[in-house]
Amino acid sequence: MPEKIRAFIDWLATLHAPFGHAAPFVASGLFAVAGISHIAPLRILAYCGATVLALLIAADITRSFLDGPELSMNPGVKVPWPMLAFRALLTFLMASVYTSLMFVGMGLWMPFLLWPLIFGFACFIAWRNVALWYEQGMEFEKELTEAEQHGVRQPQVPESSPR
Repeated sequence: MPEKIRAFIDWLATLHAPFGHAAPFVASGLFAVAGISHIAPLRILAYCGATVLALLIAADITRSFLDGPELSMNPGVKVPWPMLAFRALLTFLMASVYTSLMFVGMGLWMPFLLWPLIFGFACFIAWRNVALWYEQGMEFEKELTEAEQHGVRQPQVPESSPR
């Protein structure tokens, strides 16, 4: 039975893949659209879409817990504190945007007592996204280094001529 649950979670986690790292922004934006819209069918559609995306994001986070840290590209690499501070600041800013958009969408349905809970969840999602961006950046840097070692010439970006 646990294997079936794991396979189901893996399948759910891959469904929001077309949105990539923008899935939390899309879900938060849908909540905001639902809160602003005065057209009932659009509001219902936006709330449903945002809820489905939120569930898919939760499945992706659950999958990352099940996979564990051994899938990280560089598990032994320590992040320097200036980079960690920048990541924390970026996480805070992204989580603030997510929470604000969700508050616009939920409006009076979301009591102020839920703000810390939603902000904490948004911080967790934002931290995970920032960590994934960092890993992708390290992977890109590694590929560039390998390309330079093998003598692969990097494409030149054409300079724009002044008109």
